[in-house]
Amino acid sequence: MFVIIYIMRVDSNMKVRIMSFREKIAWVSLVGIVIAFAPYFALVAAYRGPAPVFPLYSGGLLVAVTIMTTTIVMLGSIGAALTNLKDANAPADERDRGIAQRASAAGYAVLMPLLFFALASLFLGLGKAALANAVLGAIVIAEVVRCATEVVLYRKGA
Repeated sequence: MFVIIYIMRVDSNMKVRIMSFREKIAWVSLVGIVIAFAPYFALVAAYRGPAPVFPLYSGGLLVAVTIMTTTIVMLGSIGAALTNLKDANAPADERDRGIAQRASAAGYAVLMPLLFFALASLFLGLGKAALANAVLGAIVIAEVVRCATEVVLYRKGA
């Protein structure tokens, strides 16, 4: 995880540049979400216990995943900030705001259809716990798309 803090990029003029603070945060968020939620959804999908216990099982896992995600992103953000305090304290410039706006639009474009399909699970009779996990999955996928879009846009130098 902390390797991300020291990653550099080579621009089109073949100059090595250190990643900006906000690019590092996008990487940390992306990695943290994937590391935390991939096992969650794998364990929820593999659950074969009694149905009445499933909400407690997935709820307990969700608490653990929330703590894990928060810890990973918090430690990564602190590490990224400590490597360049000046950049961490600087306000977002026009480029950063544009990248954030485009990435949020991409995440939102993914979120809306996924939420529609999640709500369709009610009509399939899958139950409230399945609906909750489908909505959570939609939100997580949209956030992964948002973070990945930020990473790509920073890499492209947009």
